[in-house]
Amino acid sequence: MNLFWMLIYNVFLYPVFFIIIMFLIPFNLKLRAGFFGRHQSFKKLKKFKKSNIFSEIYWFHVSSFGEFQQIESIIDSIKKNNSDIGIVVSFFSPSGYDNVTNVNIDCKIYMPFDFLWSIFRVFKLIKPKKIIFASYDIWPNIFLISKMMGINTMLISARIHKKSFKLTRLGKSIYRSIYSLIDQIFTVNNQDLLNMNQIVPRKKIEALGNPRFDIALKKEVNVDIKFDSNKKNNNNFIIFASLWPEDDKVLFPDIFDLLRNNPVRKIIILPHELSDKSINYYQKQSIKNNFESIVIEEYLDISKLKERVIIVNAIGILYKLYWQTSISYVGGGFSKNGIHNIMEPAVASNPVIFGPNFSNGNFLEAEALLKASSGFSVKDSRELIEIFNKLSQVNIYDAACKSSRKVMEENMGSTSKLLSRIVS
Repeated sequence: MNLFWMLIYNVFLYPVFFIIIMFLIPFNLKLRAGFFGRHQSFKKLKKFKKSNIFSEIYWFHVSSFGEFQQIESIIDSIKKNNSDIGIVVSFFSPSGYDNVTNVNIDCKIYMPFDFLWSIFRVFKLIKPKKIIFASYDIWPNIFLISKMMGINTMLISARIHKKSFKLTRLGKSIYRSIYSLIDQIFTVNNQDLLNMNQIVPRKKIEALGNPRFDIALKKEVNVDIKFDSNKKNNNNFIIFASLWPEDDKVLFPDIFDLLRNNPVRKIIILPHELSDKSINYYQKQSIKNNFESIVIEEYLDISKLKERVIIVNAIGILYKLYWQTSISYVGGGFSKNGIHNIMEPAVASNPVIFGPNFSNGNFLEAEALLKASSGFSVKDSRELIEIFNKLSQVNIYDAACKSSRKVMEENMGSTSKLLSRIVS
């Protein structure tokens, strides 16, 4: 980063950001968790330093749980082949820090505040050989200090849209100052490469795909309950996953028509934010529409449940449930957050339905599924019902199931490519 933007960032931009966060902490549970978690991170790093038995340390950083999925297969592969490499993973968001469990992570922390003194302190404690960031969540001072200390830095699954800097001289200057500090940048596809090439030299950039495809496929081995082909072809088990309040406004109460029109059909509902409030909401909706519901808190065979509305109050079992369902609706597409992970239902050969907002890093998967006629975007509940009616045709449904799986398999292999660049 050139001196001008470095001064602006450290003297004005980040201090203002920090002050705003401090002001909001009393009113936001996640911000409080993140703030106090960052203070505990240095204690964890000191403990890690004392017990450090590794020849090298690789520091990975992600924003939240979704971004962690982009690096998980890489971390697993590193530890499988290089057990003497220590893995430190930092998170910005509590949703990542609290929900990620992986035996190959040697030290899990919150990302320290991006002040020069705190970043120097982290470097002193862990002495990383390499630093690998995922996607968008990058912090200038880390890259600046890495550059000064000769530490190799990488950005994987890198994406930058033209609208982010609107091709203005000022916007390009800011982005160029930040990204020029990174040694290697690996994009998801060639379009991202071209966008990135507007601000950094071409020799720094490679298009190596999205490792999330590999993770989604890898999870299949952990699924112990799957529908047989006959059950799946019956098209009677529909999951509505990762629902936001915006999804609820569009879906309810109309989705209960799917049950009225088919006397053996069941729907599975899983909210994005698990809480008593969200669970109670779906229970009340079921009662209003004269359907009996059940709340499950563990993974089980849903075909054995007599209730037609199954509400899930559990974390970490969603990807398994996709294997027991015929069609998947994935939420977030009616909110500003964008659709959630649509790869997991696609791996399970499910046609995937989602709202109109393809942001949050899922745009490419959504486009691929749409093109293959195995993904369907809807603007309202009327279109949703139309899609279900369309998928009731056996030939269309079977083709969509096969295409979903095919899209996933055709995009495998990013992990091995990235691994060869990281561990070299």
